Amino acid sequence: MTGQRRIAGHFYPDFDSGWGAFAEELFFYTSRYHVVTASFLRHLGERPDFAMTGYRAEKLSEDQREVMAAILCQAPTSETAQAVIALVEAVLDGQAAVPEALDNRFSLPRQPQPSSSPNGHARSRKTLDASALEPLLSMAERLHMAVAVHDHHVEVDMHVLASHLDSENPAIRANLRQCILDLHNAGYRLRNHPHLTHAEAGRIGDEGAV
Repeated sequence: MTGQRRIAGHFYPDFDSGWGAFAEELFFYTSRYHVVTASFLRHLGERPDFAMTGYRAEKLSEDQREVMAAILCQAPTSETAQAVIALVEAVLDGQAAVPEALDNRFSLPRQPQPSSSPNGHARSRKTLDASALEPLLSMAERLHMAVAVHDHHVEVDMHVLASHLDSENPAIRANLRQCILDLHNAGYRLRNHPHLTHAEAGRIGDEGAV
């Protein structure tokens, strides 16, 4: 764990880096670019019918929020993705309770500790590993998907990325999902850049572009 975050007056371990910005999307707010988070969860959790339309993080009940935090402290796997999906679907159904299948499976420590991020949003910067960029850039080139790496962010049109995450080709889905996990773990963050073109990516991509 790289730090602590404060939630409802308590300090908890920081979210696992593998979730990247998906954690903020699920826990703090929901933007109109949630389609990428939904696509990521859909295939990691092996739930092709899953959708996040209508989900709002602020609708999590106190109990649901605690369990969501506990899940996000663990690495993204099929099991944790399925648990996140169960919580999201409970919120979409208007439920305030934690789904029974998750009861007692995920919990957080309750030892308050000093924190340099009292609002829970600040993140400790992970040492960047540029080697994680090459697989994504190589795959983006094969998919004709414009990507620019700028200021330690991987800029991409999220709707284009989501369409590839939902590809009918299982190898594309699996490889692209792994690229995203590797980027998150290497300290990079995905950032939406609507209608990004290859020409623009080449101009702004000071750390890499396709």
